[in-house]
Amino acid sequence: MRIVYVIEHITGVGGLQRILIDKMNYLAEHTMHEVVLMTVWHTDEEPRYPVSPHVRYVRLNVPASTAFLPLALLRFRKHIRRLNPDVTIQLRAVGAFLTLFSGWDGPTIMEMHSVRQAQNHRWLYPLVEKRLDAIVCLTNGDARNYPHARRVEVIPNFSSLAPHPSPLIPHPDYASRHVVWVGRDCPEKNIPRLRRIWAEVENTHPDWTLDIHHDTPDIVGAYAKGSILVLTSKAEGFSMTILEAQQMGLPVVSFDCPYGPSDIVKDGETGYLVPLTIDGDEQKADRLFVEKLTYLMDHQDVRQEMGAAARRASQRFNKERIMNQWLNLFAELKK
Repeated sequence: MRIVYVIEHITGVGGLQRILIDKMNYLAEHTMHEVVLMTVWHTDEEPRYPVSPHVRYVRLNVPASTAFLPLALLRFRKHIRRLNPDVTIQLRAVGAFLTLFSGWDGPTIMEMHSVRQAQNHRWLYPLVEKRLDAIVCLTNGDARNYPHARRVEVIPNFSSLAPHPSPLIPHPDYASRHVVWVGRDCPEKNIPRLRRIWAEVENTHPDWTLDIHHDTPDIVGAYAKGSILVLTSKAEGFSMTILEAQQMGLPVVSFDCPYGPSDIVKDGETGYLVPLTIDGDEQKADRLFVEKLTYLMDHQDVRQEMGAAARRASQRFNKERIMNQWLNLFAELKK
């Protein structure tokens, strides 16, 4: 089977890039399938995560502007017909555009990595629902946003740190007085709210430090330095950050935003989920967030207990289990 992934570009550091490359590498190295990565926009940058030499790389090399979408369409048509894939997987708005208007009618999947409310060019998605063979969402909450799709599947991500269990993943030092935040610097991650909350925490816990990590190449080291992870996002497609932190054995305090945290965190067992607002009041929610976070900061034994439970819970997102779901979907669509 020939599987073609189509994405605007694969450069940069982030959960989407990391998990997509991990999935392609797995398929190329552990199955008999041929895997092709097709990128649309021209860039001189190489992927920040290692791509297996068994993954074939096709670059359309179109200037990165919507003004050049007609050129992208022409080049996509040429390559997709020559490749004649058994399954095509599209990511993001440009991928949806190419599928909708290229005339290609082979089995096609739209893989969603952010919630529908956060998608760009939302006018595309009612068309996508009716045209594509399947939409794959990361959470049950987001799957309900596509009621008119031919087929909707929920396939979560797996942690890409290392196989579980692994000596490459150290247990955290629960005596550490570092709270960790990991992610991109973008509006959805709501860093200003994080800083407001930390200003309150700092008043009573001046001996603790908040470590904010953007684009860090040593992701394991970033998590290993802390004993708690926090997340203040407005929305999450899934939250690789939480899953990776769980695999590291960190308890999590997160806002219960749409939709990822509630699919991963067991409230009161592997961490705490806090409503985005309480009775429509953000400040009330912030105070509850501070209360939950400082409770963990004050109780090392609870951090350790929740961290151990989080590490065990991360095994639900085993790589082989998740990839088998993808393989089953490919096989069904090819029939």
